[in-house]
Amino acid sequence: MGGRLQDKRAFITGAASGLGRATAIRFAQEGADVFIADLAAQAAERVAGEVRALGRRAIWQAVDTSDERQVDAAMARTVSELGGVDIAVAGAGLSHPNYRLGEPPGSLHLRPVTEITLAEWRKLMSVNLDGVFLTVRAAAREMVKAGRGGRIITIASAAARIATPGMADYTASKAGVWGLTNTVAKELAQYGITANTIGPGLMDTPMAQDYINMVKGSQQPGVLALYGEPNDVANTALFLASAEGKFYTGSIFFPDGGATMH
Repeated sequence: MGGRLQDKRAFITGAASGLGRATAIRFAQEGADVFIADLAAQAAERVAGEVRALGRRAIWQAVDTSDERQVDAAMARTVSELGGVDIAVAGAGLSHPNYRLGEPPGSLHLRPVTEITLAEWRKLMSVNLDGVFLTVRAAAREMVKAGRGGRIITIASAAARIATPGMADYTASKAGVWGLTNTVAKELAQYGITANTIGPGLMDTPMAQDYINMVKGSQQPGVLALYGEPNDVANTALFLASAEGKFYTGSIFFPDGGATMH
């Protein structure tokens, strides 16, 4: 019996760790072949092995999503070697300009907007917003050309809805992802392509450890837990990529334990 994504082809950025890795594994469990795009080459290769162990095809490639040529080349390889792209998940992102996968905690420093340099702002935007734009554009071009419809999923943050003092650059980048995806959804509906955003709350991922350490003990009433698990986001992405999510487009989903409640 096939899974919910049987024989679909998924292109996932930021798939070497955290939410992207969980999504790649979850999609493979449901029958998808996966292209794993991430700058962390060794970690991406390990995730590809995990996907293959589930009986699905996997390709990994070191990709800087802020580089137009690298993104377009990776998408072309997906089409060439997997036969097409049915699902694209733009998951690559940074919590702060200095983040590197595998670094010890302690590099996140909350700063008011008056102290953010233009170079730091541009570094975060180049990945969190430019990279999403380039991924979405590459996927949309291939999906329109193939004429089979498709699913585009972008990863924003609960910060797109709730102001996060000390992280004006991150907050702005994630709000931009939401706005971009809404517009794309309207443009691509005529081609049977959906586009939705996921706005995770705080998640137990390597990138979030600094922030988790900062806010431990500060959980607010009415919130289920201080942080969630990567599969909480992966399962949301699975719903949007599967047949159950076919009539959703231009929406944002907040797996956040209630953090964005009004």
